[in-house]
Amino acid sequence: MKKRILVMYASYGSGHKAIANYVADYVKSQDKELEVATLDILTYSMNVIGSISQKINSFFMLKTPHIHNLFYNISSTKVGGDVIDDLSLTIFKNRKMENKIKNFNPDLVVATHFFGAGLINYYNKKGVTNAKVINVITDYDVIELWIKYHQKIDYIVVGNSQMKKDLIKRKVDKNKIKPFGIPIAPKISLNFNLKNLLKQFNLTGDRPICLFFGGGGNGSSKTLPYIKKIAISNPNLDIIFIAGKNEYSKNKVDSFVNEKHLNNVRTIGFASNVPELLELADFVISKPGGIQLTECLYFKKPVLMIRHSGGQEIANYKFFESVGYGKYFRTSWGLNRYVKNVLVDKSILKNYKINMIQTDNSKAMENLYDLIKSVLVK
Repeated sequence: MKKRILVMYASYGSGHKAIANYVADYVKSQDKELEVATLDILTYSMNVIGSISQKINSFFMLKTPHIHNLFYNISSTKVGGDVIDDLSLTIFKNRKMENKIKNFNPDLVVATHFFGAGLINYYNKKGVTNAKVINVITDYDVIELWIKYHQKIDYIVVGNSQMKKDLIKRKVDKNKIKPFGIPIAPKISLNFNLKNLLKQFNLTGDRPICLFFGGGGNGSSKTLPYIKKIAISNPNLDIIFIAGKNEYSKNKVDSFVNEKHLNNVRTIGFASNVPELLELADFVISKPGGIQLTECLYFKKPVLMIRHSGGQEIANYKFFESVGYGKYFRTSWGLNRYVKNVLVDKSILKNYKINMIQTDNSKAMENLYDLIKSVLVK
């Protein structure tokens, strides 16, 4: 009988889903005998309430990061974590969810959102499932909700060894903690050609290239002052601005480029070829989301971080700064001044790249896969 793996996430933001898809796709590619499925638990949440919670989360992250940060800090405490976990079970433990999970009957659940472990613990205790659990932390910080069920969880995959030390101090069994790095497995097209990609964007490659992540639905419009300042002040820098699904932001940047007669900015909406664009870029400007920073680390691209949404993004940028992978900026003025220095002093980016090379996360997914296989045979 085929072993079944359920990769569970909750689409609060894009990171949890992106990591879930990376994991599912990689496992499928490695072993055709495994049955692998993904599940967005918001799809099966209590009617209306799950959708409202998603919209509230996105609103606070985008509009009021200080409030989002307050909630994040509350959820980082044991009492706060208990309250939020109880609320989540109320939202998600319904007949529709139970039937979905029961019918798939997973041998192993890989959870890329903390609500996943809580649900499976509930269904395991109820006798609906008998699944092992691996939690995959998708940022560079661990709040209480990730480890609430650590005694029941089989393994916890974290982004670095410092996170492991932190969890050991919080009484998590050291043998359960795997500091593999956040697992991603970007695919470069077999047809990828650097010269062709330069030609596609009408770039010569003679000037430094910056890949600017606008933040998609959660932030593109808030990054407009940054892209405008950088673009008009640095004519010798080529910029590829990714607006994601935020058409308003893309149109605003296009209008600005036309109005100012700039020839150093290319704008695109949703990008399906991010790995190729990262290969092309010399450095990246981005919000400090876990998935985007991890992709930058994977491709060894220094990242200048802007406009955090509070919570885990504060922890993310602080970690990247502490290990010398990039720098965070609170204002467009500060970022612009630094970019000017980067274009003059080539050693700045070089030093960031050296630090990134010393921390190789390219084996994170392979290590997770090996762990999954070992759990399935126990």
